[in-house]
Amino acid sequence: MEQQKTKESKKRYFAYDLMRAAAMLLIVFYHMNCEWSARLMESPFVVTKIGAQGYLGWQGVSLFILVSGAAQCISYERCSDLKTYYKKRWWSIFPSFYMAYFVCYLMGGFGGGVKLFDLSFLWTITGLDGYASLFGIQSHYLVGEWFIGMILVLYIVFPVLYALVKRYPKPTLIAAILYYLVMVQLLGNTGRVDKDILLNVVVFLAGIYLYCYVKNVSLRTGVAAAVVLCLVVFIPLPERVTWYLFAVEGILWYLIFMAAGNALDRIKNLPCVILKKLIGVLSKYSYEIFLLHHVLITVSLSPYEQNTYYSVGQYLLWALRALAVIGIASWMIYPRWKPKTTKAQATKTQ
Repeated sequence: MEQQKTKESKKRYFAYDLMRAAAMLLIVFYHMNCEWSARLMESPFVVTKIGAQGYLGWQGVSLFILVSGAAQCISYERCSDLKTYYKKRWWSIFPSFYMAYFVCYLMGGFGGGVKLFDLSFLWTITGLDGYASLFGIQSHYLVGEWFIGMILVLYIVFPVLYALVKRYPKPTLIAAILYYLVMVQLLGNTGRVDKDILLNVVVFLAGIYLYCYVKNVSLRTGVAAAVVLCLVVFIPLPERVTWYLFAVEGILWYLIFMAAGNALDRIKNLPCVILKKLIGVLSKYSYEIFLLHHVLITVSLSPYEQNTYYSVGQYLLWALRALAVIGIASWMIYPRWKPKTTKAQATKTQ
């Protein structure tokens, strides 16, 4: 029985690696194309949207928030107490963040004569600068994604959310759905449906629910989720309806990748083993890639002329160069001094 639980856990860990890698690639690919098109450089390969509602960045963020909620359950259940949990969260986030920030500051600073040491630098010390800048708050935002600060806050409140899901699953689920519907209505016209923590806490909570109560996803369920996702993406819908799709699309992607992860885990041939290793590497360095990709994409575009047509081959050559630089830099800032989980902590379950 214990052996079966261990096998199921390994399958889920690989599926979460797959989700994290896919979310990262969606977001990086989206930003690469946004930066390319922002410079008015034409290329037939530039894609930021598929179908009527298939915004790549939107879907990547939704999936990333979901898998963050689910993966936190694994980390939390391995910790003996809250102090250990928060200590591990700090080590997994801030060393890379500070290293990336230091390197990017040396590369170009802030520009515009902004002083490094003033009170607004507190947003950076706490890792909240990207999210604060999203709402017009002065900060020294240099690296990372806007949602990293939001994820930090969600990590802090995670133990409370986890306890609610485990102890009061049905009342919490009903309250979360009603809250989500109300918040979408309130935030729909602001353009912040995908960015406001008041709404994304529900998406994060959905990840916890999926971890706790959806233990396995069959291939049939994954195919059904893919069909529904295609309908949602390609059928034009009224704008008011699309507001609700942020969590829905993330959940559909979750089911697809959980089913795909389970299917891939059963295949043992060499190409599949290599693919799984590659997915594991992408997942491992996904946070560092989030930290650096904006700056490095901008730097890699500097030799290219604006208002110029580039062929697919030229675009792909730039993309491969940019991805190689991002990968190497992310590997370099990855912290190799994280505290290891003890055997007692690893076998602990809630």
